[in-house]
Amino acid sequence: MMMILRDDGVIEVFESPSCPPDWIEVIDVEHGEYQFCDDTGQRYVGEIATRGGLFRQAEWRLRPEGPPDMRNTLDLIAKAKMIEPNGMFPDLESLTRHTTNYGRLRSQAREPAP
Repeated sequence: MMMILRDDGVIEVFESPSCPPDWIEVIDVEHGEYQFCDDTGQRYVGEIATRGGLFRQAEWRLRPEGPPDMRNTLDLIAKAKMIEPNGMFPDLESLTRHTTNYGRLRSQAREPAP
């Protein structure tokens, strides 16, 4: 699960880095208008994949940046004023609970059994 912190302080949730919201404009990606992170703590940045031309629109993609760290996700959520309504998370608190629990489960799965 991916999150974008929009320039208006709203977090929006979407499926994966390969399926970002279609309303995002290339010019905003070039200017770094948005922050992206997934629920594992992996940060992403938008980069131009192909330049536009007279008859071709520019394309962009998300690429991972740095190592995953759950603090990245929690910091992104902490910066948000609200969440875009969706069927999974009615508010920022539920998104925080989900990412905190998900991170805890992931770290437990990586720990060796006693």
